[in-house]
Formats: sequence, structure tokens, C-alpha cells
Amino acid sequence: MLTPARLSAAVTTRGTRALWRVKDAVAQVHRRAPEGSVALTFDDGPQPGSTDRVLDVLAELDVRATFFCVGANAREHPELVRRIRAEGHAVGSHSLTHPHPRETSLGDLRREYVHGRRAVAGVLGADIRLFRPPHGHLGPAGSVLVRRLAVSTWLWTVDPQDWRPGATVDGIVSVAARASSGDVVLFHDWVEQPEAPEALDRSATVAALPAVVRAVRERGLRLERLPT
Repeated sequence: MLTPARLSAAVTTRGTRALWRVKDAVAQVHRRAPEGSVALTFDDGPQPGSTDRVLDVLAELDVRATFFCVGANAREHPELVRRIRAEGHAVGSHSLTHPHPRETSLGDLRREYVHGRRAVAGVLGADIRLFRPPHGHLGPAGSVLVRRLAVSTWLWTVDPQDWRPGATVDGIVSVAARASSGDVVLFHDWVEQPEAPEALDRSATVAALPAVVRAVRERGLRLERLPT
């Protein structure tokens, strides 16, 4: 059995690239969507005034995406989680309160992941397997943890950094619109623990979506939900 200690030793001797490969294998992490498709994903919500605006645009564009919901937000705004599912999008969990894994003990991290999943599942009335760790961080012990929790863990390949204060439509589009076959794009319908209050304004992300979708479709690629 590959313990956290043995995993740490392995990644130390194999270098940075091996770190990703070993941790991904242990945690069963996915980073690539099916060939011929691009997956748009949204983290940290749901939140009224932003998630609903994202959903409105996706509906107009006839796009299905994947939303990784923070459990506390899902409990507070269950109607938005149900709307996400009702409109054909995939729903995953994103911990209970979005702590940074580097600053959280393994025991607390387990509780965050378990109760975050239960919170979203409780709103939907059905279990969910899709999962994304807060900040996309999986240390050696966290990799073993998510494997034991039997979740389907997804990271991303394209980050337009729409979570940063001052992010612009042009800046988001310039990165996200270049997504190619198999890419998973990271967006945020909300921002937990923002670096500055202005990051809570999701207008740039919402406004960038039509141009991103158009560019992807012009290359003959499909926009699909993440598989479980």
C-alpha cells in the first residue's frame, strides 16, 4: 500500500513532473476532458447575483458545464444548486468551507471533503462523485485521502485567472479562448476568500463566456460536462 510517507519519498526522488504523475495516479485525478471536447468548469458557488447570471448565459449559448459547489454555499442557496442540475449541468463538491489544504490538518481536511459532499448531495437528494479540491491543491497525504473517499477528482488544464481582482474580459478571453481538444477550463461563478473585494464582481467572467464559447466552437470542438 502506498502510504503518504512512501508517496513523499517517491516524488522527492523523481522530480516535479513525477510529483504530478504519482499524485494523479494515487488520487485518481483527472485533468483531460474527452478528445474533441472542451469542458467549462465553475468553482466556489453557488451565489445569487453571479451563479444565476452564469446560468443565464450558458442557457442562451446552449452550453452544458460543470459546477463545483462549496457545501456551505449549497446549503444556503439550494435553489441554485437544483437549477444547475435541472438545466443539464454536472454538479460536484468543492469542500464544505473552502479551506486551503496546505493550512489544514488531514483530519480537518477529511471532514471538509466528506461534509462538503454530503451538503451538496443533500440538496440534490442524490450522491455526487465529482470533486475538486480547494485551490486545486493535492499534497501527498491529500492524494491518498481523496482516493480513500472514492471521489472522481478533477483539476484543470487552462486557468484564465478570472478569480484575480481586476481580471478583465479581454484578459480572460485571451487565455480561455485558446482551449483545445481535451482542455478543462477553470472559471469561478463566485470567489471564496477573495484577495480583494472587487474579485467578488463576476461581471468579467460572465461577459467573457460568449467569446470563449464562439472560439471553441469555431475550431469544431464540443462543449461538454465532465464525466463522472
